[in-house]
Amino acid sequence: MPDHVKNKAKQVQGLGLLKKVMPSFYVPSLPEKKRLLQILGISKRFINTFDGIRMNVSSFADVENAKDFDLLEIKNSDAYLPDLPHGFFFGLTENEEMLLKVFEDKYFLCFVCLNEKSPGVELIGWTKLHNLIRNKRVQYQINLKAKAASAGLAN
Repeated sequence: MPDHVKNKAKQVQGLGLLKKVMPSFYVPSLPEKKRLLQILGISKRFINTFDGIRMNVSSFADVENAKDFDLLEIKNSDAYLPDLPHGFFFGLTENEEMLLKVFEDKYFLCFVCLNEKSPGVELIGWTKLHNLIRNKRVQYQINLKAKAASAGLAN
């Protein structure tokens, strides 16, 4: 099975567990995400920097200001983690790190353990994350330009 199919299945499983343990969890649509960013005064370039929200109001229609929600970036693992979040391994983008630092009480990483022996959910902000980091390394992900078909470029 290709990695993207496994990752999608893990994401769906994680969302299911999260909805079960956090009734206030909500996955906003693209227009709703834009509205949330507008409320916080954050650029639209951060639209993919969060997966869901924890609402402090009854429904999304009631969201009017920043105190009505928290942004959540979900990180899933199927590893056995009896002391969640300890032992969690995950990737973090520069934008995610930036929001963690700037919006410490508004933006959280949501660690979801999918292992049947140690299922759980843990929200972590910048200070707690910073204190838990054992080691950190930078890795660049690079996409090369596609060859222009009409330009007839030679190798």
